[in-house]
Amino acid sequence: MVTSKQVAKMAGVSRGTVDRVINNRGMVKESTRQRIQEIIRRLNYKPSRAGKVLVSHQKKLKIGCIIIKAQNPFYDDLYRGITLKVEEYSSYGIEVIVERVDFCGESQLRSIKTLLNRGINALVIQPMNDPAVAEKLAALARRGLPIVTTNTDIEDFDSLCYVGNDFFTCGKTAANLLDLITGGKCAIGVVTGFGKARSHSDRVAGFREYIAGRPEMRVLAVKENFDDDTKSFTVTRRLIAAHPEMDALFLVAGGVRGAGKALKSFPDRRIRTICFDDVPTTKELIRDGTILAAICQQPVRQGSLSLEVLFEYLIDGKTPVKKKLYTDIQIKLKSNLDL
Repeated sequence: MVTSKQVAKMAGVSRGTVDRVINNRGMVKESTRQRIQEIIRRLNYKPSRAGKVLVSHQKKLKIGCIIIKAQNPFYDDLYRGITLKVEEYSSYGIEVIVERVDFCGESQLRSIKTLLNRGINALVIQPMNDPAVAEKLAALARRGLPIVTTNTDIEDFDSLCYVGNDFFTCGKTAANLLDLITGGKCAIGVVTGFGKARSHSDRVAGFREYIAGRPEMRVLAVKENFDDDTKSFTVTRRLIAAHPEMDALFLVAGGVRGAGKALKSFPDRRIRTICFDDVPTTKELIRDGTILAAICQQPVRQGSLSLEVLFEYLIDGKTPVKKKLYTDIQIKLKSNLDL
């Protein structure tokens, strides 16, 4: 069995230097770091599990998590995924601090400040696509704070990695579904959640790209509902009333229950509808035929994988194999809704 002492001897350094490289802490000359990492790879050296537990307890690691607080059960599933990993890693003495905040730049910046004051060693965040948030995260990354963006990404920021769906492809998938359902001829209303959530704007962009090649598929209007059911009911109802020709609806994010209520208030209109996420209220609307299909993105998996990435980075010194770790795109219909 290879030991850290052997690695240190081969690299011509102290065991302490090997430990700093393995655990991503302290200053080590880049050429020395690369030499040690090459020896570790060549010998397939892996620190013992007991050693990792001891190291993590000594470090008293803290991981901060900032996730969206809104009327969308999806975020509860994301939170559940995080808590599952919290329980799994409890023996390592890792403290996970979760902040659920409104989706606005100021709230996220305040939460980041709070978590930094509590001494976090890493951060998971559902970031708002806002220049001030991007600038703050970039500054923290330059200072060495490992950051994982989850569920939604942010422009002009190089995180440790992103965990979530490929939302541009999700949008194209939604348009493809509507193409198949309507025979390629429809007038579409789009109700999105947050214009400054990249996960939402990318879906709309992917949707538009697909229908650009389908001249008889056209978007009538795009409205925001801020993932709020009350707002969604009002926005969707007004959209339907304003466009008698509308016969298809793309619900980009949350507020599906409110939109479903609005659809039911027009019993004489046939509006083919596609949404995201198989949360309980959405399942009811699929079962009764109000919504035809939901595109799902594994929120529990996203939450768990985000913490898993940081755990492996902090404890094992393992960087993610890819900068973008995509979860599966799943299509749920009435026939497979309970799988």
